Amino acid sequence: MKRSVTLTIMTVLLASVPAWAAPPFGSFGGQVGGGNSGANLMPLVGWALDDNGVNAVDILVDGVVVGRANYHRNRPEIAKKYPGYPDSIASGFAYSLDTTHFLNGNHKVTAQIQSKTGEITRLPGKIIQFLNVTHNLVPFGKLEFPAPQAELRGNCTKPIRRWNVIKGYALDSGVQDYDTGVGYVELLLDRSLIANSRLDCLFDQSLGGFSDCYGLRRLDIQPIFPSLKDAPHSGFRFLIDIGALVSAGFYTEGQHVLTIRAGDHAGQVSYIGEVSVNFLCDEHIGNEEGIGDIDQPVFGQQLSGFTYVSGWALDWEGIGLVQILIDGYIVGPAETGLLYPSLDGLYLGYPQSPAPGWRLLIDTRNYSNGPHQIELLVTDVKGVGTYIGKRQFIVANP
Repeated sequence: MKRSVTLTIMTVLLASVPAWAAPPFGSFGGQVGGGNSGANLMPLVGWALDDNGVNAVDILVDGVVVGRANYHRNRPEIAKKYPGYPDSIASGFAYSLDTTHFLNGNHKVTAQIQSKTGEITRLPGKIIQFLNVTHNLVPFGKLEFPAPQAELRGNCTKPIRRWNVIKGYALDSGVQDYDTGVGYVELLLDRSLIANSRLDCLFDQSLGGFSDCYGLRRLDIQPIFPSLKDAPHSGFRFLIDIGALVSAGFYTEGQHVLTIRAGDHAGQVSYIGEVSVNFLCDEHIGNEEGIGDIDQPVFGQQLSGFTYVSGWALDWEGIGLVQILIDGYIVGPAETGLLYPSLDGLYLGYPQSPAPGWRLLIDTRNYSNGPHQIELLVTDVKGVGTYIGKRQFIVANP
């Protein structure tokens, strides 16, 4: 009799659980690039999904939560494998684990997914050896701008100056107080020193604010490296005048190498970024091509109903028209002159640089469900057009 009552209670409880209430699932990939040991800031990655949406992904070391991962990273391959989930197009997560907060040795590191309905799944972990010694804890960071093989231009025979921006961030961790923090950042051109943030930093509003400086506000970096005290002010920004360098005879047009070097307070130095670029004189290239990007939708994003597509565009001669094409057909000129904060101070001298953003409202119900192509065409005030590029998105109307 007691067994019959127990089975009846279990049947009632199971019937009260919705059929769709499957637990969160995903994969914890461990370190970027693999490996079972490391030191300093350890980049961790993985992906997570849930049929009701993912609320958060937490990182655990030896079973204890140490921080919350940055979720909603673009993972188109996961969207292709698991279509229809709320976060499938941006199911990736990333976290930078500061291993200096733990004893050297083996530790179990994993991720824990929490759904928006409160369900929790702890993913299989990985044993990783932490190897923190002073010589391993050198400055690190990223040279974010310009992109590899970018064209840096200048006025080589005219007195009009044209500035190019070099931008990124630098950080440093340590096991002792005196060994924590970036002391300076330097810009090198073809391995020769051009500027040092400790000696050359200055402020000029007409040049976009601080230049040849370190310690600029980077609140976007703080959530990625929450354990490092310098993260909120980890930005660097340098300026170079290509025209002046070429006209003085120090450098020629063509390919050159930009390098960022950083030193910490303990005297350790590291090269944190390097990129090959091309120097060009305005006098030799005529009408300059436009530049820009499609910000929304991201590759493979699902759209439905009325939605905005958006991005940015610039042209040295000035923007005359921004046109959006879907599947090869023009769907209308975009609204221009919108603010785009992430480009602030990057493209000095362009007529629309204070407000390079564009957007266009489209009705996805005019298109069949499935994949489509969006394209961006920029025309300057002289009528010269530049094809910027295209991106695939998915129409998913009910």
